[in-house]
Amino acid sequence: MDADRAWRLDASTLRRYVASGELSSEALVRATLARIEALDGQARAFVTVDADAALAAAREADALRRRTTLLPPLHGLPVAVKDVIATAGLRTTFGSRLFAGHVPDRDAAAVARVRRAGGIVIGKTTTPEFAHKVLTDSLVSGVTRNPWSAAHSAGGSSGGAAVAAAMGFASLNVATDGAGSARVPASCCGVVGLKPTMGRIPNEGAPDVFGLQVIGLIARSVADLRLLLGVLAGPLDADPLSWGARPGRDPVAGLAGLRVRWLPRMGNAHVAADVLAACTRTLAAMVAAGAIVDEGAAIDWAHDACRILLRAQQAARFRALPDAQRDLLDPGFRACVDEGVAQRAADLQDAMLARTALFRRVQGLLDGADVLASPVVATPALSATHAADQHVLVDGHDGGSLREGWYCYTVPFNATGHPAIVLPCGVDRAGVPIGLQLVAPWLREHRLLRIAQALRGITKLPDRWPAAAEGVPAQGAGTPAPAAPARRKRSPA
Repeated sequence: MDADRAWRLDASTLRRYVASGELSSEALVRATLARIEALDGQARAFVTVDADAALAAAREADALRRRTTLLPPLHGLPVAVKDVIATAGLRTTFGSRLFAGHVPDRDAAAVARVRRAGGIVIGKTTTPEFAHKVLTDSLVSGVTRNPWSAAHSAGGSSGGAAVAAAMGFASLNVATDGAGSARVPASCCGVVGLKPTMGRIPNEGAPDVFGLQVIGLIARSVADLRLLLGVLAGPLDADPLSWGARPGRDPVAGLAGLRVRWLPRMGNAHVAADVLAACTRTLAAMVAAGAIVDEGAAIDWAHDACRILLRAQQAARFRALPDAQRDLLDPGFRACVDEGVAQRAADLQDAMLARTALFRRVQGLLDGADVLASPVVATPALSATHAADQHVLVDGHDGGSLREGWYCYTVPFNATGHPAIVLPCGVDRAGVPIGLQLVAPWLREHRLLRIAQALRGITKLPDRWPAAAEGVPAQGAGTPAPAAPARRKRSPA
């Protein structure tokens, strides 16, 4: 097996080569590191790459394979971790100058499970400051660009993870999702993303384990999502929501007879024609395979309540910062904190009740349906320099704020806790990827994975790679000058 071509294979396939000895883990990791060094200058998927520790772990993995055939599920495979998740001995900046030199002394539970399963953490993927927006840029790592077009954003806040998957840097990516942070960039970059049920994967490092954020997954293939979910899911004492996250038997087996409730809009007035066309083509393929599709009724998606809850959490964490530290923050993030500080107690109280009411409305939509289907965002990827407070333009129409007019499809399911998967379903006229979101009842991630796997088979979407993954710089109308290489720092000794 040629290590230099391994980037084209998903982790589930690579695992077989490494376990058999046809490909050493050290060769795989060396090739991965060389690929990142050669190709990540423009995209900026990584803020930190830990070459020495990754190579040392790879040599240990190869030594283990020589001693035994009883190997863990991620044995010798490179894994990337979003830079808001703690990694022992490896810089974790949260995309913030406040933590530019921060090196945790212990792993988050998800990272510890990756390591116990034999995965090798190769580095930290880029994020906006404290994962506060659905575009990936920060004062620490600069702008992360879409590998399909450097003029476009990779989405966020797990933009670096989506780029890592799309570029063949890492098939397996541990990310987060607090308002669509794994699903939006997966859609923008043409890969697959999963927001598990709240509590399915312990998130003990979150400031509020009862909040909206969960550990999210981004990968090249549905099989890789399944592989990574199997490693990360399971109870942990430090996260009480994980205690009951044990799914029972699922009666839904595949597409034949599957009941799909289609939600073309979720409070937004406009959705791009290219997005609707790609999603409806996929729905038509589902119907041809025996699924039953109907359109869901309009409901109140409680977007204001979700915003209030997010801002309250941000304010609780950062309102007491001294002025000198506040000055180091991204101005957009400071505005989020200030908005949270200015909220009235009554607004927060109302938002808490609105969250429960939203859950019940979503349960009502799932009554008589096995999954909900929707676009992921109202247009394909935005401009790489789109401001977080800038309105979205949808086929010439002012769509309003990003929350209400662009990623309105993802936010509500963070509030309700339902699992959601995103998979590519086409491209727009410029060749930029478009994704479809599927949502299931609590703890039915494997239902989503089975459906997504079946869809990848029947839609015949080619396993396409962006030109940038082949070493051709990503281009596009209005493409800016190439960015400087991302800063990479090894862990302090």
